Amino acid sequence: MKYTTYSGFQAIVRAMEHYGIAREAVIDEHGIALPEIADSGQHISPKLTEQLLRLAVTEIDDAAFPLKVAEFISPSTFGEFSLGLLTSSSLRNFLTRLTKYYPYIATTQKLRLVRGTDEVVLLSHFAEKSIDEDLRSVWTEVTLAFVFRFMRLMGRPDYKASKIELTRPFCGQDIARYRDFFGVEPTFGASRNAMHLPLAGLDEHLANGGSEIAIEYELRIADKISAIEDSNLPLRVHALLVRELPRQILSKEIVASHFAMSPKTFQNRLGEAGTSYQRLLDEARRELAELYLPFPDITLAEVADLVGYSDASNFCRAYKRWTGHVPRSD
Repeated sequence: MKYTTYSGFQAIVRAMEHYGIAREAVIDEHGIALPEIADSGQHISPKLTEQLLRLAVTEIDDAAFPLKVAEFISPSTFGEFSLGLLTSSSLRNFLTRLTKYYPYIATTQKLRLVRGTDEVVLLSHFAEKSIDEDLRSVWTEVTLAFVFRFMRLMGRPDYKASKIELTRPFCGQDIARYRDFFGVEPTFGASRNAMHLPLAGLDEHLANGGSEIAIEYELRIADKISAIEDSNLPLRVHALLVRELPRQILSKEIVASHFAMSPKTFQNRLGEAGTSYQRLLDEARRELAELYLPFPDITLAEVADLVGYSDASNFCRAYKRWTGHVPRSD
């Protein structure tokens, strides 16, 4: 079942009110039902969000409308998902966790992070027929603007993208608003939707990174993702590893049995999804390590144990393989 999060829908409603389209008009004049939902994380049909976006595109004479929606997405908009991301140890850690756990917000759209020589590229993809093609670019612009604004709110207000690619042809005159927002003038009418981010500064430690709350939210988000993404085996495996590695040693056989599969079937299913148990294990270990390492009172040996290594030397070798550098020394 495809869904989006109500809180994102609510941000669009508030942006429309800014342009003079009252909530009552959306309901009475345009016939779009606005659910009254107390839980910001509750899921709704993507068709409802699509209806609202189409109305906004039709009624609002502002080509930079997606940027306005982003202004109404606060650090607490998506509840514990947002709060958990705010505790990321670095901007790279933020982007990695964002793409991994984005299904908490929506299953219609997928975000993918690609590493280049001197940059990382955040790409947006939509499931086929999940939303009408003419609105995908608008939806994507809202997403990229939300992600970029979030990065600046995390203690990097001066951060700039190196390149922005947007598939939507730009019809307005306010392209300067996009340049001011992203720090670079976007390429409109591009073949894909992508945000290019320079590596410089991505690994700098953020003030809120590594707090105990980060670990708590990582586990809570993993639990929620595990519950809502029944059809996505790699994501469910990742969520299980993040939750259980600090508690017990997990072999492929143990994890396979958790999903009621034989090790061979489990391996084949992951292979069909383009991954492997070892890759998922490494990803989970690295993410947990980046959460624990900033704590000065947790030794390297303890971090190694928490992420499933028998001793600190094996952990340090693995960490250098993942990141290119050794973890902090005790």
